[in-house]
Amino acid sequence: MITQPATHATPLPEFGDDIYAGTLTVRLPGAILRELARIDVGKTVAAIASEWLAIFGAIALCHFFWNPLLYAIAIPFVGGRQHALAVLQHDAAHFRLLPNKKWNDLVAEVFLAWPILLSNQYFREYHFLHHRHIGTTKDGNRAQYGTHTPDGELIPSWNFPKSKIHFALWVLPRLSGIAGIIYILRSIHRLFTKGTLRYRLLNLLYYTSILGLILWFHGGQILLLYWFVPLSTWFVFTNLLRIAGEHSAITNSDEFYCLTRTTLPSWFDRLFIVPRHISYHLEHHLYPHIPFYRLPNLHAELMKDENFRQQAHVTRTYWQTLKELVV
Repeated sequence: MITQPATHATPLPEFGDDIYAGTLTVRLPGAILRELARIDVGKTVAAIASEWLAIFGAIALCHFFWNPLLYAIAIPFVGGRQHALAVLQHDAAHFRLLPNKKWNDLVAEVFLAWPILLSNQYFREYHFLHHRHIGTTKDGNRAQYGTHTPDGELIPSWNFPKSKIHFALWVLPRLSGIAGIIYILRSIHRLFTKGTLRYRLLNLLYYTSILGLILWFHGGQILLLYWFVPLSTWFVFTNLLRIAGEHSAITNSDEFYCLTRTTLPSWFDRLFIVPRHISYHLEHHLYPHIPFYRLPNLHAELMKDENFRQQAHVTRTYWQTLKELVV
């Protein structure tokens, strides 16, 4: 078994504060990692453009050929695309979207984070703490999502696996829009209270310009029905469900492998629940400098390592992950 400290022997691009601070028991050759870490601008641009084209196409289709059943499909579809924007923004937080850091962050804010009321800048702060100190009191997810009490105990709502009735009670406020309204209000408050004055003024200019343009063309109803309804229901629900699937109900004695699950997604999972390879999450925590489009390749390389094969918690399809979260 190869023991690897948190620092790699081979220098890698953008190696920094998002690396796990503990001890790992797997290591890939530096040459392979450098190739996997290479940023492909074409794939980045194609991913962003395709998600926005899918969003506009779904909205146009449902708006011009209105049908309640079509709208019922449009909500999870658009919500899934909003989730995909969040996943792409997540890559930007790790500086894996574009090679130029300034353009990486600008594109992330304007086209990915701000449309779904996120902040790439703020996300990076607590997300790096999540990566570096996962499973400890310094884990950034604990404060952001309120998963633990001040003394470090897991709160009941984030305790998995759950019984079917308790899981249904967990789903209800997150899918109904109750949690989504709270998310929107918290996001608006954060966007205008955190960061520098210049950053907050840019936020204000961005939102007033977009909202003013939409209202000018009498698109307020479209904005509400096709953006805020999916955002406050399916997006919030699947985002929190994904987080539960990434880090809950995992049995392993290793201090690192007991914290994160990888789910090999079906086409349905990729479309509606875990887009853009985000469910290759154990791989991402091992090597956060690998962009989203190469995580399946990273998984294939890691599966060649006997220790990884033995220790990694890998589940096929999100349906099977749900079976592990619900008893």
